[in-house]
Amino acid sequence: MKTRVWTIALLLNAFIGIVDAADWQVVLLKPRGCNYCVYLEEALKRSAQIRQATLDDGAGGQVTASILRRDSAELSAQEWQELRALPNFDERRWRTQVSEGAAQVLLKRDGIIASAGDIAESADLRSARFPAQITMPNTGSDLFAVRDARSRFVTDLYISSWNLNWFYRVALNPEIRRTRTSAAWITSNPARLSPALGPVNVMLMSTASGAADNEIFNALRIEEIRDALTPALITPGQLRIFYGGGNAPGANALELRDGRAALIQRDVSGASPATPDAVLRIFQSIRAQPGSRNLLVLIGHGNPDGAGMWSSPMPLAPAALRALHEYGGGDDVLVSGNCFGGVMARAMSCGFFGARPDIVATGCQADAAAVAQSRDYLHTFFSALAPGARRLVDADGDGAVSFAEAHWYASLEGDQRNVTYTSVDALADAYFDSHPDALPHRFTVREALALLTTDAPAAEARTLRTLLSGYDGALALPLDDLAGQVGRRNPSSAAPRVLVAQLVRRLLFLKTAGKADEVARMQSCEDRSVSTFLKP
Repeated sequence: MKTRVWTIALLLNAFIGIVDAADWQVVLLKPRGCNYCVYLEEALKRSAQIRQATLDDGAGGQVTASILRRDSAELSAQEWQELRALPNFDERRWRTQVSEGAAQVLLKRDGIIASAGDIAESADLRSARFPAQITMPNTGSDLFAVRDARSRFVTDLYISSWNLNWFYRVALNPEIRRTRTSAAWITSNPARLSPALGPVNVMLMSTASGAADNEIFNALRIEEIRDALTPALITPGQLRIFYGGGNAPGANALELRDGRAALIQRDVSGASPATPDAVLRIFQSIRAQPGSRNLLVLIGHGNPDGAGMWSSPMPLAPAALRALHEYGGGDDVLVSGNCFGGVMARAMSCGFFGARPDIVATGCQADAAAVAQSRDYLHTFFSALAPGARRLVDADGDGAVSFAEAHWYASLEGDQRNVTYTSVDALADAYFDSHPDALPHRFTVREALALLTTDAPAAEARTLRTLLSGYDGALALPLDDLAGQVGRRNPSSAAPRVLVAQLVRRLLFLKTAGKADEVARMQSCEDRSVSTFLKP
């Protein structure tokens, strides 16, 4: 036994010696437009790490690494190969970070990339909270002063929390990444909702971090959706509303009236605080109700990292929502009007979104008159469930409105700037990312319409025919770089909507991979009748 202990000790010392002897280098990628590079440099300056960094393994061991800065996010072919060889490397996420101007880090051991990521990944800020005076300032407080205070708080939080040690620890043990989405975090708050959830539930959640980004759109749209669902489709007991900080004193919303922005108190009857703890309680409650069906609706702001939560400087990230969904074990459908809402497309059983993962959505107005005139995704999606709309929405004529039919009605009849998205579209994007030769760069109107064979889904077929009505069959449509197409599009353009390219990509994918089990499951989830899903 003693010999065995000595052998383990010798091997451990040998490993530590190898680590210490290695040549470590931190490469900071700082392209033009890098959003957080200035904060990263300030963090390094405060820790006296300008030319080199002391990296701590968390167990008393340290190494010294030189710091190299590049004024670009460009990587060599060899570096791409090394990145792709890393455990759990997500190339799509990496490229998204590049497009957003993120401050990315490469940690090299003896010239080979050992770990990499966005500097923001180095700080676990899930428990961080804005001070009350930022989240719910006094009514009438100066909006810009509150936003400045919020910006300063976030800046100081980043600077004090970002570190290079994270990348060193990941290099030594890639499994520590799991601590950020582990069951330990989810089970840290075992509290449930009160009263308990039933077998079928609807949760309406305002996605805002505080009064300064909680436009009255959120309150008005929550009330509109509530009224559309109750009592026609659900009973009041099936509904839970999570909005702002509940109905506590202080400003909780932003209103634009007579051209002037003001922080006001705009409550929603029966609402509970829309905090990170509330999100945890939702899925603890779903877990306590095995076999439940749940509709979660996100109303308000979103960003490429996820959806806002009240008082939290960190959004509800797609990976976190996916972990919560899997932990809860419910049959969960997501409907989101958030900008970049499609980032959540793989987070629940299936989902419907007002925007692709890389595109903004319309909505979130602070002027009540503008909200009333808005044709945003959520307004048109839930108006599709009204009894009088069934004739227009029920594309397959079965007498019921499915989630998919409501989605395509909202896509067609809603604001024409939106490029909507569903979980099937996410599967299509993933497929074409891995099979780029399967996606033509251009497709004619005639070729697009030829995809509408007898097995094409009725709602998609009707939408595409309507969108392409009157266009010359020889007109060529670009199918790639949809976000770029949106950015370059002239608002007065008479060309087909960018949504057409999204829909053609979807139909091409279904024609190629539509019989795969995962695709069939996702289509089945999307095609369910809304009224049947919500019936206890």
